[in-house]
Amino acid sequence: MATNNRDDRNVERIRRARAERRRKRKRRKIIRMCVIIGAMAAMIALVIVGVALGVKNSKSKNSSNSKSASKKVSGKNLVTQSFELTKEDVQNSTIREGVKIGDIDVSGMTVAEATAAVQNYVNSYTSAVFTLDVDGNKVETTAGELGYYWKNDDVVYNTLGCVENGNVIERYKEIKDVNNGKNQFEIDLGVDEAVMANDINTKCVAYNIPHQNASLTRENGEFTITPESAGRIIDMDDSISKLHAFMNDQWDGKNASFTLTVIDDLPTVTTADCEKVHDVLGTFSTTFSTGSANASRNANMANGMRLLNGITLDPGETFSANEHLEPWTADNGWENAGTYVNGKVEDSLGGGICQVSSTLYNAALHAELEIVERSNHSLTVGYVPLSQDAALAGTWKDLKILNNTDTPIYIEGIYTGGRLTFNIYGQETRPANRTVEFVSETLATIPAGEKVTEDPTKPAGYRATASSGHIGYKARLMKRVYVDGVLESETQVNSSIYAASDAEIVVGTGTAETTTPTEETTAEAQTTTAAAAPTTAKPTEAPTTQAPTTQTPTTQAPTTTAAPETTEAPVEEQTTVAGE
Repeated sequence: MATNNRDDRNVERIRRARAERRRKRKRRKIIRMCVIIGAMAAMIALVIVGVALGVKNSKSKNSSNSKSASKKVSGKNLVTQSFELTKEDVQNSTIREGVKIGDIDVSGMTVAEATAAVQNYVNSYTSAVFTLDVDGNKVETTAGELGYYWKNDDVVYNTLGCVENGNVIERYKEIKDVNNGKNQFEIDLGVDEAVMANDINTKCVAYNIPHQNASLTRENGEFTITPESAGRIIDMDDSISKLHAFMNDQWDGKNASFTLTVIDDLPTVTTADCEKVHDVLGTFSTTFSTGSANASRNANMANGMRLLNGITLDPGETFSANEHLEPWTADNGWENAGTYVNGKVEDSLGGGICQVSSTLYNAALHAELEIVERSNHSLTVGYVPLSQDAALAGTWKDLKILNNTDTPIYIEGIYTGGRLTFNIYGQETRPANRTVEFVSETLATIPAGEKVTEDPTKPAGYRATASSGHIGYKARLMKRVYVDGVLESETQVNSSIYAASDAEIVVGTGTAETTTPTEETTAEAQTTTAAAAPTTAKPTEAPTTQAPTTQTPTTQAPTTTAAPETTEAPVEEQTTVAGE
C-alpha cells in the first residue's frame, strides 16, 4: 500500500511539473507578442507624429508664403520642414545640389525643368523606330507606339520629398532617405502590353489572314461545296511576350528590328465534312394569306426567308436570328406591318417576321438541335399551336440555335405562295426506327376582361366593341420519342404564358333614343378577332372558355392543341427596340 502511495505522489509531481512548464512557455509567448506589438505601436506613433508635424509646418509655411510668394525655398529645407509634402508645395522649388535622376544631373532645377530634362532622355527611346517582320512583310512603328513609356514620372517630385505612391511606411522611408541626403534616383521605363497589342493589331492586320472553312450552297436541289483554305495569323500572346522581353532586357534604345511569331491557322470545317451533309434532319411549314391586304407582311416574310436561307452552322456554332435579320430598317428590306405592342396591334418595321422565326424554330426542334434561346409572344398567334411560336423583339427576344452535331448544318428557307418552309440538312445519325413528335398542351385559360369607355355623344343604351379582347393561355410543349412505334420517353420542351387583353367597349351616356338599342362591332374588332385565340383542328381541340366577369385563370387537365387550320395573317411581336 505504501508503495502505491509513493507512486501516486510521483505521478502528481510529474503532472504539476508539466503544467508549470506549459505555463512558462505560454508566458514567454505572451511576452514576445507584447514586445512585437509595442514595437509596431512605436513605429505607428512615430509616423503619426511625423504627419502631425508635417501638417503644422505646412500650415506655417503657407502662412509664410502668403507674405513672400515669390521667395524660392531649397529642396533641402523643404524636406527638413515637413514629413510629407504635396506636389503643389514643391512646384516652384529647386532641387538641391548633387541630385541625379538616372544619369541626368538635375541640381538647381525646378520640377518643370527636371521633368523636361528627363522627358528628353525618355523621348530618345520612345522615338526609336521598330521594324516588325510579319511573314516577310515589313511594318514600321516606334517604341512609344508599341507602349514603351516612362513609368515613374513622379520621381522628380520624389527628389523634393514629395512621395505620393506606396503605403505610409514606404512613403515615410523614402522621405527619410531624401532627408538624409539621398542623391541618386532611378528612371523606370516599361511596356504597356495593351498598347502594344493594339498597335500590332492596327498596323499588321493586313498580313493577318484567317482560315476559310469549307462552305455549302444549294441550288436546284443540289449542294455545291466551296473548298477550305488555311491561313496565317500572328500569335499575339507569343509575339507580345517576346517583344516585351526584348525591349526590357536586350534593346539598346536605338532603331531595331523584330520578327513577330506567325502560325498556321487551319480550317475547322473541311470539304470532307461538307460532303456528309445530304440528309434532311428536320423540316416544318406554316401557311399564310396571299391577299393584297397582307402585302407588307408577306414582303417582310419573304425578306426574312431571303436573309436566313443558305446559312451554314459549323459544329458547336450558335445561330442568332436577330444577328442575321438586323438592322430593322427600310434599307434592309423591312416594311411596316402589324405587330403586338403593349397588348395592341400596331404597325412597325418587320411585322410578320415572327412567323419566319417560328417556322425555323419547329424545324430545329425536329432536327433535335439545341435551342439556346426562345421566347413566346405576349399574345397568341394563329400560325402555330401554343408553345410552338418563337418571338423576336429588339434585343431581348431572340431565337438562338446551337449545332450540337459533329458535321455542318445547312439551313434552307423556301418562300412560295401561301407557304413558308425550312429544311435543315446535315448527317443523319439517329436510328431509323426512332421517331419524335412535339405536342402542344394547354394547361389553363385566362379570360379576357372589358375596358369600358363612356361616350356622352352616344345615346344611353348604346354599346359598341371598339376592339376585341384576347383570351390568355398557359401552355407547354412536350417532346415524345418513339422506338418502333412504342413511346420511349416524354419530356417538356418549354412552357409559355400568353396574356389576356381586355376588349375595349364604348357605351353611350347621352339622351336615350326611343328605338331599341343594338350592339355594334367596329371593323377593327372584326379584324382582330381572327387572331384572338388559336384555332383548332380535329381530333383534338384547343380549350374554349366563356368570358366570365373576373380575370381568374381557369386551370384544366392538359389538352392537345393541333396546328391551326386558318390561313389568316396573324399579327406579330414588336421587332423594334420600342418594346412590346
